[in-house]
Amino acid sequence: MRGGISLGRPFGVPLLLAPSWFLFAALIVVVFSPVVQLRVPGPASYVVAFGYAVLLLVSVLLHEVAHAVAAKATGQRVTGIVLNVWGGFTSHEGRTTPGSSALIAVVGPVVNGVIAVVAWRLRDGLADQPGGGGVVELLLGALMLSNALLAVFNLLPGLPLDGGHALEAAVWKLRGNRAAGTVAAGWVGRVLAVLVFLGGLLVPRLLGWGSSITDVVWAALVGALLWQGASEALKFASVQRRVPALSVRALQRPAIAVNARATVEEVVRTARAAIDAGATAGSARDLEVVLVTDDGVPVAVVDTAALRQVPAERRTSLGAGATARALPPRSWLPEDLTGEQLLEAVQVRPGEHVVVDTAGRVRGLLHTGDVIAAVTAR
Repeated sequence: MRGGISLGRPFGVPLLLAPSWFLFAALIVVVFSPVVQLRVPGPASYVVAFGYAVLLLVSVLLHEVAHAVAAKATGQRVTGIVLNVWGGFTSHEGRTTPGSSALIAVVGPVVNGVIAVVAWRLRDGLADQPGGGGVVELLLGALMLSNALLAVFNLLPGLPLDGGHALEAAVWKLRGNRAAGTVAAGWVGRVLAVLVFLGGLLVPRLLGWGSSITDVVWAALVGALLWQGASEALKFASVQRRVPALSVRALQRPAIAVNARATVEEVVRTARAAIDAGATAGSARDLEVVLVTDDGVPVAVVDTAALRQVPAERRTSLGAGATARALPPRSWLPEDLTGEQLLEAVQVRPGEHVVVDTAGRVRGLLHTGDVIAAVTAR
């Protein structure tokens, strides 16, 4: 996670403040300072308005920390928290269940609700004091309202909002299929995006409040953000549906094993014999050659282009290893690997993987790019 100011590692999680947050802070100062000037005239009003922006930042931080703590408590690996112009996000990875996914989703808005209640109680306490609470009362009132709105808005049941993740988890639990939940919450998210835009455009007029270009722009920005997030979720759902069909046997390229001490001529001769025997039958891919040790351990893959460039007079003396690219240790996969296990395997170690049977014999060569293409194909 890059591109921000490091704010430490709460609970061992990297915390970054994106530069875009300062744009949000400037906007808060511009919008809120006229309200503050009714009580604090002069330049000090801008300082108070900026203080409100910082309070909002703390609210968002507590929201995201709640997501992170819940994720860690359910066995997830939390990779970072970023605070930005749109609020923030917490990234985590690992296997989830409908229950854990719903828990991670709802704790954030719950924290905002708690902040709103605390601010309300403190504000009421100050209001009972002689002369009121002044600037502090004003800030607490704004903090109460903003956190209440954040809690309610985030609980709307459409992706990418927290309520959308909760809806996704509920449908996932009912249907036994996460992709079905993602599709349902994604489409609701698109509906919400349209409603937010139309609401910002029409509601003020219907209520007789009038509307400004600023209101329209904000409604359009928020609606566009929701639409984009919902659309990304729908794309992810299409990927999820393809994962169970992944298979090493279906995606592997034909390959043969040749002893690593063989010469280029022996590799060419062995490959031609394998092709004549039908090694590439049913495949549109060229035959791959895997160099193995005397014990059958794969150590390298012959580069076909480099092999072809070897002059004929040198083929009988040049070792095949001179035309091969080395494999990292244990770069092989069982031929019966499928679904999520296959996808996780190539994500953990991208590149080439030698496919072997239960006896450890080479059966093919699998490229990470072929797996990703199968998942993301339109």
